[in-house]
Amino acid sequence: MYDTINLWLPIDKIGSFNKSKIKQNLSNITEHKKDDGQIYLSGHLNNYKVTISGQGVSLKGSLAKYFLPDNFHTLTRSDTAIAFEMMSDELLLPIQKAKVNRIDFSQNLLMNHKPEAYYNFLGESQYYNRLIQPKSLYYSNGLRTKLFYNKIAESKAKKLILPKVWDGQNVLRYEMRFTSRLPQQFKQPEVTARNLSEEKFYMKTYDKWFAEYESINKLHSINFNLSDMKSPKDFWKQINLMAINMIGQDKIMQEIENLRHQKAFSKPEYYSRLKKDVRELTKTPELTTSSDLVAELDKKMKAAKKYYR
Repeated sequence: MYDTINLWLPIDKIGSFNKSKIKQNLSNITEHKKDDGQIYLSGHLNNYKVTISGQGVSLKGSLAKYFLPDNFHTLTRSDTAIAFEMMSDELLLPIQKAKVNRIDFSQNLLMNHKPEAYYNFLGESQYYNRLIQPKSLYYSNGLRTKLFYNKIAESKAKKLILPKVWDGQNVLRYEMRFTSRLPQQFKQPEVTARNLSEEKFYMKTYDKWFAEYESINKLHSINFNLSDMKSPKDFWKQINLMAINMIGQDKIMQEIENLRHQKAFSKPEYYSRLKKDVRELTKTPELTTSSDLVAELDKKMKAAKKYYR
C-alpha cells in the first residue's frame, strides 16, 4: 500500500556520521553551496534522492520502487520494515528514526470498465477542491490529495514495461497523499519511519484511505419520469434535474463556490444550503438511481479494506 515516502533525519538523531562512506553507495553525486553558506551533497540511492547538509539528511522517493522492481505493486507493512532496514545498511544511518514528511498510500483496483468511466460519478468532497483531467481525478487541499487515475495509461506514458497479468485489464489506482503536518493528521507527536511498519499505524492509515473515499459524494443517474409529474412543482423538479444533468453536478457545485467568493448572498449559510439542495435533488428516489459503476467501485474498495491486515 505504501509508495512515495519522504524522510528527514535530523542531525541530533544521527550523531556522528561519515560522509565519505555514505557517498560510496550513492550515484550521480553533486556538491553545491547555497545562499546560507553551507555545502550540500546530493546523490541517488536507487530511485531515492538523498541530500546531506549540516542539519541532517533528506530522502525523497518511492519506497516501492526502491524495494521492488517497480511501483505496480505497493509495499505491505512487513515489506516496509525490510526496505528501511536495507536503506539503513546501505547508508549506515538510523533510518527508522527519520521523520516522515510525506506518505502516499495506494491500491490498484481491477475494474470492469476503463478508469475514466468512473470519474463522473465521483462528485465533490467537503474541504477539497475537485479537478478532473483526461486520465485522472484529483481532490486536493493544503494537507493532502486524493487521486484516481488510469495506472495503465500512466505507465505507458512513462514507457514502463507492464506486468503481463495486466494485459487487457482496466486498472484504476486510488491514492491518498498525506503531504503536510503529518503529526497533526495522525494525531501523534511525530511520525517516524518505524511507525510505518507498526500494525496500529498501518491500520490507521488504511482506515483514513478508505474513509476519504467514503467521504466523496457519489452521483446518481437521472431517470426522467412523466408518471411522477403530478403538479407544477414536480415539473420544475425534473427540469432542475435535467439542468444539473446537462451542466454536470461538479460544475454546479463549483458555481456555488464562485458565488461564495463573490459574496453574492448576505447570509454565508446559503451556499451550504444550496449544495445540500442539489445533493438531495440528485438523489430523489423516484427520479434517480445509483450507478452500477459506483456499486462496483464500492464493492472493490470494501474488499480491499476487508483484507487490509
